[in-house]
Amino acid sequence: MRRKITEAHLLLIITFAMYMGYQWLMQWVPPPDVFFLIIGQVMLIFPGALWMLIRYRKNRPQLSERMLFTPISNANIKMAVAVIISAYPVVVILNRFSMFFVKNQVMEVMPYMMRMGYFPMLFVMAVMPAFNEEFLCRGILYGAYRQRAKTTGIWLSALAFGLFHLNFNQMLYAVYLGIVLALMVEATGSIYTSMLMHFLLNGFNVTMNFMANQRLIADASVNQQQVTESVSQTLSDVPIQQLVTMAGVLTIFIFLNGILIYSTFRMNGRSLQNDGEKGRVIDGWIVIFVIITVILTYMNTDFL
Repeated sequence: MRRKITEAHLLLIITFAMYMGYQWLMQWVPPPDVFFLIIGQVMLIFPGALWMLIRYRKNRPQLSERMLFTPISNANIKMAVAVIISAYPVVVILNRFSMFFVKNQVMEVMPYMMRMGYFPMLFVMAVMPAFNEEFLCRGILYGAYRQRAKTTGIWLSALAFGLFHLNFNQMLYAVYLGIVLALMVEATGSIYTSMLMHFLLNGFNVTMNFMANQRLIADASVNQQQVTESVSQTLSDVPIQQLVTMAGVLTIFIFLNGILIYSTFRMNGRSLQNDGEKGRVIDGWIVIFVIITVILTYMNTDFL
């Protein structure tokens, strides 16, 4: 059992190293097109996919159990949609809280993404991350953790998910989202649940940003950079006096989120109790990953 934890952490580090190496090489490439962005996303899944082919080539049922590749029912799909809808206001508010201290990192890349068009943008920012990031964080990582310590595994996989974004702006809401997604994977017994939820959230954001961008271009004769700056300013222009109101709304939606997730557990007769051997899921490899990514996150964040 301990071997599976070590394998998961080594895969995380190898994947991260490959991804960062690719991003470093891309510094000398003009503004990325769809092909280069797709290759970057493939880096997130390649080591894990290769590992699966080698380790589970003769035992597909064990792979499905390990990664939770099981179908989801219509009832669970409805609950997943309800949970991600109730989580969306929390994500937005946490994002705005972070923008009191750091710049909106997503808006920095929007000028390049918008030039690709809606469907390529949707594919790169919603379809691929929903599969690749869930495969790594909820499949490989949480799939190993849950066999020893489900609760700790949820928090640790969410932390890894947040740190993988390498900026404090996205990390804050990504950690919360990682907790929600891991809970729903456990509540439904399927990683397809988190993939669906991840796609719905990212797809909605892509659609709204694209529509806002098109509307601003139609309403004013400004260049792409001015449009992006305008959208970014609108998102970050939150008066300090609204903090209390935001905190109240945040509390309400977190509570609603919790009720819906708890209902999903009850509906499926599942719990966070470990059925097998219990044990630690933290080792030296994950500590190294956290230290490195915290340093890189600090270096990569634009503080106000």
